[in-house]
Amino acid sequence: MSYTENKLINDALNRSYALLDSNLNNDAYYELNKQILLDDESLTENEKSKAIRLITKIYDLNKLTFNEGTKRICENCSQECLAITYCEYCNVK
Repeated sequence: MSYTENKLINDALNRSYALLDSNLNNDAYYELNKQILLDDESLTENEKSKAIRLITKIYDLNKLTFNEGTKRICENCSQECLAITYCEYCNVK
């Protein structure tokens, strides 16, 4: 599967997905995946950041799609939201 044009990031993501148990809940899966990518010595800091941004987008999409996961309070509208990179309620407004 291709996530980005950067082969090193794609390879690191594929390795991290191969190491993880797909039966983990979405929150645990994301945190472990993020830690695997941070520990990956084949990536530069910039590549690690790009890879983590990609898995965060996927994580947010899964949380919204399945309407489950840890909620947070939006600092702008004070509503509970699922996504960690944006507020789904502020986006609608």
